[in-house]
Amino acid sequence: MDTPAPSAREASDAPVAGYDQVITADEVAALLRMTPAWVYAETRRNRIPHMRLGRYFRYRRVAIEAWMSDLEEGAAAPVPTRARQGSGDADRRRRDARSGEGAVWGRMNGGRSS
Repeated sequence: MDTPAPSAREASDAPVAGYDQVITADEVAALLRMTPAWVYAETRRNRIPHMRLGRYFRYRRVAIEAWMSDLEEGAAAPVPTRARQGSGDADRRRRDARSGEGAVWGRMNGGRSS
């Protein structure tokens, strides 16, 4: 008795020795119980580990599972926040804009308002 040969789809889904299973955004979405649109959006923001193959995104199942574990471990710890470092020029421009006197107009008019 011969066993039937696996179909091309079954053969492509079977893990190859030494390689991780590569999955699609739809499969990542199912794994995370999210929508594929969410997976693509997070991928574009580089928040999900992925590979770019031409115009396609692919994901390694092992990397996604490790990423999920990291998220679970990090969820218990508070996220540190940094004070925003603004440039003095940006602060000055904001003040000028609020006062109604633009930086260029102020220089042209000798700093006087009309």
